[in-house]
Amino acid sequence: MNTKKLPLYLENSFQSLYGNFGARFCATLLDGLFFAPITIGMMVFNSLQLNNYYFTFVVFQIVFLAYSIYLPVRYGATPGKRIMGLTILKIDGSPISYREAFLKVAPALLLSLLSFIFQCYILSKADADTYNNMSWLQQNDYLQSLDSAMFYIEITILYAFYFANLIVFLVNKRKRSIGDQAAGTVVVYTRFLDKIKETI
Repeated sequence: MNTKKLPLYLENSFQSLYGNFGARFCATLLDGLFFAPITIGMMVFNSLQLNNYYFTFVVFQIVFLAYSIYLPVRYGATPGKRIMGLTILKIDGSPISYREAFLKVAPALLLSLLSFIFQCYILSKADADTYNNMSWLQQNDYLQSLDSAMFYIEITILYAFYFANLIVFLVNKRKRSIGDQAAGTVVVYTRFLDKIKETI
């Protein structure tokens, strides 16, 4: 098993190879913008019928997996990371495979599945006719009112994960998130790829 790791800094320099918080955060925002039309379309579709939630969850996961797994393997990063000049590599500096790409997004997939389970529980309490005759804002309020405790538990878990992810990222010298830790990956500045190739 290869246990080699990329250095923390460029040779004879204190310039870090790894994407900092600002670059990673902006990349996430950009990826979110690319997903915005899909998210809005799902919200509109969900507002038409209560049972549409089940269908849109499956469709969204397929799109998310294609975006978050295929694109990084094919191009080295998601579009947001590419725009910010970032590339995903294995910790030894070699390109990632589908295994690493999947493991990197596995924590997000688990959170999404947990959120879906919570949603299914709340949807099981809802009356379809009541829901279908409401406006979009009324529908959201209606679903939250069915089990507000479950809704707050879901939000608390999500915030706890993102806070833990931030702490892991900040205390790690290679700026690795929980997903990076699970996958054995790092996110580096694309401009350093040639120098990285010299080290492996």
